[in-house]
Amino acid sequence: MSDGSVVELAGIPGSPGLASGPVRVVHGPDDFMLVSPGDVLVCRFTEPAWTALFGLVSAVVTETGGVLSHAAIVAREHGIPAVLAVPGATTTLSDGATVTVDGGAGRVTG
Repeated sequence: MSDGSVVELAGIPGSPGLASGPVRVVHGPDDFMLVSPGDVLVCRFTEPAWTALFGLVSAVVTETGGVLSHAAIVAREHGIPAVLAVPGATTTLSDGATVTVDGGAGRVTG
């Protein structure tokens, strides 16, 4: 993504809405301190310890999960878009790159 090409990824719509922001790839709790307000959280999955991040981020993109996954449920509770089961999201999307998450269509573009 750093070469200026446009990235278009598809996954399962998890929480409706549209949001844009810088990608923040998070691999685990040690990376939580790197997340800033408005970031798009990109990770493999989330679990209850990650819930506090949903109050900061503008959207969530995960590599696993479905509409009943932790990420989808908490994103809906917070009213932020989520796209789930996006293959290779943590390696395709570059930290700091701006993306738009369409949680209704299940699309991530940047």
